[in-house]
Amino acid sequence: MTVNEKLLEGQCRLDLWLWAARFYKTRSLAALNIKKGLVSISGKTTTKPASVLNIGSHLVIDLNSVRTTLLVEKIAIKRGSYEKAKLLYKIISKESDKAEMFFKVRARYKRNKKVRRNLKAFKEKLHFLSDN
Repeated sequence: MTVNEKLLEGQCRLDLWLWAARFYKTRSLAALNIKKGLVSISGKTTTKPASVLNIGSHLVIDLNSVRTTLLVEKIAIKRGSYEKAKLLYKIISKESDKAEMFFKVRARYKRNKKVRRNLKAFKEKLHFLSDN
C-alpha cells in the first residue's frame, strides 16, 4: 500500500503524524519518545514508531511534564504551518497542574546575578574564616 492510499483510508505512521502536528521538531525525536513509552494510542502504550494512526484515535502524549489527551481529526504526512497543524487534532484535556506549580515555585526562587555574586562572596568569606 502506498502512502497516498493510506492517506485516503485515513491512516498514517504515528511518528510521522506527531512530527507533522508539530509536537516534536524531528521525526527522530518523535520516534525516541514513542519508544520510551511517552505516547499511547487509545489507552495502549506503544513502543513502535510505525504504529498505524487512524482518524478518531485518542492520543495521550507526555511532553515536558504535561499530559495531553488528543483526538485525531485529520491525517497529515507533510509538515505545515502551525495554523494548519492545529487543525489536525482537538485537545480533550491537558493535565499540567503539577508542572505549572513546579515551574512557578522554581521561578519564584530563581536568584538573579547580583544575589548569586553576593552568596558566592559570602561563602568564600565563611570559608576564609573557617581556615583560621
